[in-house]
Amino acid sequence: MMQMLRFRGGSASTPSSKNAPTSPRSGPRSSPNPNPYDAASACVTPGSVGPARPLRLVYCDDNGTFRMDTEAVATLQLVKGPIGVVAVCGRARQGKSFVLNQLLGRSHGFQVASTHRPCTKGLWMWSAPLKRTALDGTEYNLILLDSEGIDAYDQTGTYSIQIFSLAVLLSSLFIYNQMGGIDEAALDRLSLVTEITKHIRVRATDRMSMVSELGQFSPMFVWLLRDFYLDLSEDNSKITPRDYLELALRPMQGGGKDVLAKNEIRESIRALFPERECFTLVRPLNDENDLQRLDQVPLARLRKEFRSGLDALMNFVFKRTRPKQVGDIVMTGPVLAGITQLFLDAINNGAVPTISSSWQSVEELECRKAYDFATGIYLSSFDHTKPVDEAILRKVHEDAVQKSLAAFNSCAVGAGSARLNYEKLLQNFFRKTFEDYKRTAFLEADKRCSNTMRSMENNLRQACHVADARVDRVIKNFLTCFGGSIIDNLSWVDIVLFSELLSSSLASLSCSLEGPIKDVFEKQLHQTDSERSILALKCCSNEDKLGLLKKQLAANEKHRSEYMKRYEDAIIDKKKCLKI
Repeated sequence: MMQMLRFRGGSASTPSSKNAPTSPRSGPRSSPNPNPYDAASACVTPGSVGPARPLRLVYCDDNGTFRMDTEAVATLQLVKGPIGVVAVCGRARQGKSFVLNQLLGRSHGFQVASTHRPCTKGLWMWSAPLKRTALDGTEYNLILLDSEGIDAYDQTGTYSIQIFSLAVLLSSLFIYNQMGGIDEAALDRLSLVTEITKHIRVRATDRMSMVSELGQFSPMFVWLLRDFYLDLSEDNSKITPRDYLELALRPMQGGGKDVLAKNEIRESIRALFPERECFTLVRPLNDENDLQRLDQVPLARLRKEFRSGLDALMNFVFKRTRPKQVGDIVMTGPVLAGITQLFLDAINNGAVPTISSSWQSVEELECRKAYDFATGIYLSSFDHTKPVDEAILRKVHEDAVQKSLAAFNSCAVGAGSARLNYEKLLQNFFRKTFEDYKRTAFLEADKRCSNTMRSMENNLRQACHVADARVDRVIKNFLTCFGGSIIDNLSWVDIVLFSELLSSSLASLSCSLEGPIKDVFEKQLHQTDSERSILALKCCSNEDKLGLLKKQLAANEKHRSEYMKRYEDAIIDKKKCLKI
């Protein structure tokens, strides 16, 4: 391996660097301490709460139990859309947090320190996901994970493997950060890859999963070589960092236990990370004091070769990262929180995390949450204050269904049997709830109509038993109750039922009221006969009086005629006298 390398002055070679597009973060910084929210906050999604900052996602408590931080979980629960995860892992104190801060486009973010003690314990995430677009045009939220350095002095081997395994399982793109080139010591440090199969299962079976099986679920692997000083060439020809990586992973020739162990590491890396790439970065500065405060040094002061390699790395990460997906399930914030918790539960219980069953469990859990949320939206959206009219009721139901389905689709994950099952349950819920509501409405209408019929019957009976009861008053009272105080307060459902009840109840009502109404009618008829007899007698008396008056009139007329004749005769006699 070393025969193909020779020392060079300090430039870095990057894959396809000639054609690499300009990085969105390239360009000199004007000050060593720029606005800490200029780049990251511009990409903050609605899921972030408060100022953008690192949040502890996974930690190990004093009892050795892995836990998730509640604030990080709450933040993830707000990120409903697809997410991609970039994790940076490697040895402690070799600048992993610096790389993540460059992805954020800021000098301060994840903690960078200059002491020998590790800055990062467990797994940390940036609270504000970055809005990105994948190569296929899918918009997603980019989550950045900073991991605790592996093989730190205060760690056990098992703990390092568990942290490494979690970072691999959760990420879409995994950056392994190390100082120097790929030699046997570097490969030995990655020997924990061969141990991953002891700590992860693909399926819930008794047998140990093969590394190649795990490779189906592995992220894109980027081996980042920092402070790289070697000239990359093979057979006197320039090679790319990717070629350098593949040559380093090529099986060694020979036999013996040592060779077999080394080849096992190489085979495990190739099988676990079928998609892999390598980037090299030269030493950014020569001054040791400046190196210890690299986060405070303006980008323009860093070596040109370092900036060029850093730009190529940033472009590659943003271009190749895509939403994490297993089967039909695309990772969202709630899915990431659920998957992480299931993996931690398995580790804490001494079990082996199972990829397939864990994702299926999260799909089931998230679809169940989506179902509960959607049913609540349907119930709250169904307007019970609207008039219970057939067309209006159907429209209210359909509007509530549309709102509920939108809520379900915004929260549910996957496209497998779990989602299909809950979609079916949701449709059954819509149908049953709507039918139950209509049934309840009819029962209430039936009760109201029955009460109305009893009230009408009581009113009729009371009207029949008053002292001055009259049939016309009884009928008027009935019509008033039916057409006024009753009909005006009945919905269409009540009116339909009331009409049916009325038609079926009139016969029994007439039978039950036949006696009282007949008595009232006979009483009123007898009274009418008496009044008619009195009127007949009065009529006869008046006729007699009329006859007498006619006779008196005739006599008076005769007397008047005689008087007029005498008067006329007197006038004639007077005229005669005057002539004489």
